[in-house]
Amino acid sequence: MSHIVQPDDIIWNKLDNPRVPGVGFAFSESVIDKDYTDLYSAQLGLIGPGGSSKPHRDPYNHAFYFIRGTGTVQVADESADLVPGTIVKVPKGKVHSFVNTGDDDLVFLVVYDPPYVAGSRFGK
Repeated sequence: MSHIVQPDDIIWNKLDNPRVPGVGFAFSESVIDKDYTDLYSAQLGLIGPGGSSKPHRDPYNHAFYFIRGTGTVQVADESADLVPGTIVKVPKGKVHSFVNTGDDDLVFLVVYDPPYVAGSRFGK
């Protein structure tokens, strides 16, 4: 297990599977997972300029911390602009979606509870 992950170490895996809700998405390998804890897992996510996720529900809690870029988010009936430093909490079963409204990648940390690796159910 490496204790330090530098930006140049990140390998982005594009999610181009038609069963994945959205376009322009990529996720890193897990940056926090079972070799560290069984309580939660975390990955980095990226939505390219003009990319988005369609409104969807997930069977797990997750929280997003936005690191870079700008966009908008919708969680149930609540919507907001996304800027670096924004935290979005999505309880399991709540409809949510994201749109990258900027010219740069929208980069974020995702924390899953219980542990989950985005894209793993799609044959990754």
